[in-house]
Amino acid sequence: MEPNFHALQLIAEIAIGIVGFSAILIALSRSSDVFSGPDNFRVRLLTYSAFGAMFGGLLPFGIFNINNAELSWKIICWSVCLYSVIGLLVFPKRMLLLRDQGYKHIFPLKVFLFQTGLLATIFIASGLMIIGYLQSRTNIYVGCLILFLVQSTLAFIRTMFVRVD
Repeated sequence: MEPNFHALQLIAEIAIGIVGFSAILIALSRSSDVFSGPDNFRVRLLTYSAFGAMFGGLLPFGIFNINNAELSWKIICWSVCLYSVIGLLVFPKRMLLLRDQGYKHIFPLKVFLFQTGLLATIFIASGLMIIGYLQSRTNIYVGCLILFLVQSTLAFIRTMFVRVD
């Protein structure tokens, strides 16, 4: 079964909007002082997650031109799985480092667990699709992309409203 391309297109469009916002933030930060460590982290997480949703939303448009649907799904699931592994290797460690540097009030444990949990859920779901344990691939794949959007939106909100002292 091929994914719902309208849903993927919408996810990609939302992600592009979030990426555009992060580009504006980056441009504005260049005119004066640079971002603080926590703000820099949140903008990177925002951008990483939005790019994950954007590329994840666009990837099936190119991959499903292959005449083998099973191979297409393998490529797509491996892509999302590897992308989430990169996030799991980078962001939790960096957030813990920022917590150790005195930013526990900016990155409370529940935020750490929630954001890391989102990436871990994407990793587990995509991994289970790779090994064939989960059969409802279209819905689960769209769910993974929505989790990337949730991750990006959380980083967006925290960048805008949770300020570093």
